Order: sequence, then C-alpha cells, then structure tokens
Amino acid sequence: MQCILTALKAESQPLINHFNLNRDTSFQFPVFKNKDLYLVGLGVGKKNIRNRIEIFLNQNNPDLIQFINIGIAGGNPKSTKIGGSYLLNKIKDETTGSTYYPDILIKHNFEEISLVTVESVISDGEGVYKGLVDMEASEIFKICSSLVPAHRLAFLKIVSDYMNIEFKEIMAQSISKLISHQLDSIESFLSQFERIFNEEAPMFGDD
Repeated sequence: MQCILTALKAESQPLINHFNLNRDTSFQFPVFKNKDLYLVGLGVGKKNIRNRIEIFLNQNNPDLIQFINIGIAGGNPKSTKIGGSYLLNKIKDETTGSTYYPDILIKHNFEEISLVTVESVISDGEGVYKGLVDMEASEIFKICSSLVPAHRLAFLKIVSDYMNIEFKEIMAQSISKLISHQLDSIESFLSQFERIFNEEAPMFGDD
C-alpha cells in the first residue's frame, strides 16, 4: 500500500485525476483511494499532520504502507529551476534545528537536494537558502518515521517559485499544471518504490 501526502488541493487534484482516486467518505478530511493507492490531504503547515496521519493509520496497517510526500517548494535560482522535480536527501526543521535524512534505496532519475521546513512562506529568501523550502516535510518525516521505517518514506518536491513572492501569488499560479507535467515521472517513481517494498515483504513473516 502507498499513501501520497499533499498539502494543497491544487497539488492533489492532478494526482487524483491521473490515478483515478475516489473520495473515502469514512474520513472527515480529504482521503482518496484506488485499490492500494491512497492520497491524504494534510493542509498547509504542520498543525494537522500528526492527527490526520494517526487517524488514517487507525484504519490501515502501518506495516503495509509507504508514505510519499508530493508537493511544491520554493527553490534557490542557482541550484533549482521552476517546474523542476527533486527528491529530498536531507530535511532540516528551521525552528527546532532537527535534521532528518530520508533513506533512499532505489535508483531514480530525480536530482537529489536538501530542504528546510519553515513556519511561514518565505517571500524574501532568494539566495538565502541553498536548496528548497517548504512548510511540512520535517513534520511529516518526524511523525511517519516513528510509525514506519525511514526507507518507506519519500519526498518529491516541484519548484514553484524562487522564494521571492507572497503566498497569494504562489497560489495564483497554476500549481496543478506544475504537478501535471511531472505525472509520468511520479508514476514511474511510485512503481520503483513499490517494487522495493515488495522485495522487503517476505521479511515480515520471518522469526
């Protein structure tokens, strides 16, 4: 089972359409599914993440789940490009100073990069942060890594801006189009990621 985690409806909709996901009305927050693929809408920032993931896992076995955070991020113009997709290999929480390292076990075609999770939108950070910035990744890693092994977590980010515009301006952009342009790459990655999980599965029955 794979569970995509998103913050924004505009990030979710292209994924919902592409994978033919249907709303699961047994949850009070956005959850969509098609067979063994789920998508959970977390909202912007950290506040809903723990509650929604724990409620989701109350109805699903964490031993059988991979989590994939997919969404937009601000990027440094010297190291990223608008619309480019990146796989995170390091996540730092700016507020707590905690640093997390996703355990990437599969071959992939994404450039790997670091990210800093911040508390609010950065509109004057052009050139200040070396990699990417977002508002959720560190909390997702912190919570999910306490529930499943770190190698069952992945973070794919698509650059929407160079940390030089306000949130309302970011939202005015076609975020869905940025995600849509990466759907083939995302689908390929999910298949590769799932293959690693299937190879791991026999270990669950070992003594």
